[in-house]
Amino acid sequence: MIALMDILDLFRFSTLMNPGFLFLLIGVAALLAAEVSARAPGVMSISTGEVLARVQGKHSRWSRWVPALLRALGLTLLIIALARPVGGLEPIQEETEVMDIMLCLDVSGSMKALDFSIEGQRRNRLEVSQMVLREFIDERRNQGGDATTDRVGLILFAGIAWSTCPLTMDYSIVERKVDDAYIDTEDPRKQGTAIGSALGLAVSRLRHSDAETRIVVLLTDGRNNTGELGPITAAHLAADHGIRVYTIGAGSYGEAPIPQRTVFGERLVPVHIPIDDETLQEIADITGGRYYRATDTAGLQEAYEEINELERSEVEVSEYYHTEELFFPYAATGAAILALALFGRRFWFDPLP
Repeated sequence: MIALMDILDLFRFSTLMNPGFLFLLIGVAALLAAEVSARAPGVMSISTGEVLARVQGKHSRWSRWVPALLRALGLTLLIIALARPVGGLEPIQEETEVMDIMLCLDVSGSMKALDFSIEGQRRNRLEVSQMVLREFIDERRNQGGDATTDRVGLILFAGIAWSTCPLTMDYSIVERKVDDAYIDTEDPRKQGTAIGSALGLAVSRLRHSDAETRIVVLLTDGRNNTGELGPITAAHLAADHGIRVYTIGAGSYGEAPIPQRTVFGERLVPVHIPIDDETLQEIADITGGRYYRATDTAGLQEAYEEINELERSEVEVSEYYHTEELFFPYAATGAAILALALFGRRFWFDPLP
């Protein structure tokens, strides 16, 4: 019984990849009907014949249909083989990482400080931050693969905060917005650093999200000196909505060279740019996040890499897969049955003329 079940398992399929071939079964059915209803070749009608009846045997009427039935069965199996039966196509549950992430990037004038470098070349803080943010977004994309469900958004801030990209799974859009970020020294509204406004705007974008994990990654190189919402007040709002905030202070200790226009042209002027480590640490503590101080490019990369590793939540995603082509069992069995029908008709089931 077990062996029979194992054999039957070879013919169990989940779907047919080319179901159009099944229309050929209409022809097989028509051929079978014609053969069953037709008179056997070479048979003549007689009014009586007890001896002839004894020679033919009592099963002669149905026995001549056996080759036709075998032939129909063999053709049916071959047609199913052409339709490409596939086994193992079943729903499976896979776990994937998902969260909503709002990136806040400081674009105030102090981000022009040239105390970072890329491949040995001096770069300002904004350029390095843009590069590291792109790496961060790429890592989110690589973690999810085709099943990426994380949503990422972008907020820029200086004297005010504004959203440049809503939460989206199209990471290429976020990357373009990161690349487009620039320091506006002409607009008076964008002078200063409004950390509280940026965090408050991020909370407003995330508070209605249905994602279980919601985080803000806020990078700045200064201290809050403008805006109507204080950073600590904004941090409490984030905590009330279950939003974790990771803060990053980007910049070297002490003075940093900043290009400034003078009567002699643009020159690098050393400027002391204090970073409010205490407030940024408190924001992280209130919301259950973490504060990072990045004094160079490597430190900034390490901060974003660690956030990528720390922040993961899992959901189940249904996927379908196929594991086995069943062409051979159907084709081989169909061919064997056709051969049996051919030789069986010749040796066992030929009608008696």
